Amino acid sequence: MKTRCLASTLAAGVTLALASQAHAAAGWQDRIVVSIPQGSTDFFYHIACPAANPVAVSGGFLPNLAAKPGMVVLGNGPRLDVQPPSYNEWSWIIDWPNGAPAGAQIEFNVYCKKA
Repeated sequence: MKTRCLASTLAAGVTLALASQAHAAAGWQDRIVVSIPQGSTDFFYHIACPAANPVAVSGGFLPNLAAKPGMVVLGNGPRLDVQPPSYNEWSWIIDWPNGAPAGAQIEFNVYCKKA
């Protein structure tokens, strides 16, 4: 199940990066709602800022009621998993030790600025 979740996350991340590029204004970008596969234990998600406003200042997320039971936020900040660290992307690492419940969804957004 972990592999399927990772593949879903990567596919969604590619789509989201393209969507963020289309929203070039500074400030909050377009909100994206992501459905979490039931039973997923590890979930990694990231959003890139548009080239015109490349600095990720903050990220926001809002889980629906179904997603909250057992949810643990392990990371919420700039992407530090790449070298050099990528301050033009915001990322989240979210776990469900007993698996994500059915119907779990999380809304994500990132705040971007010029410098």
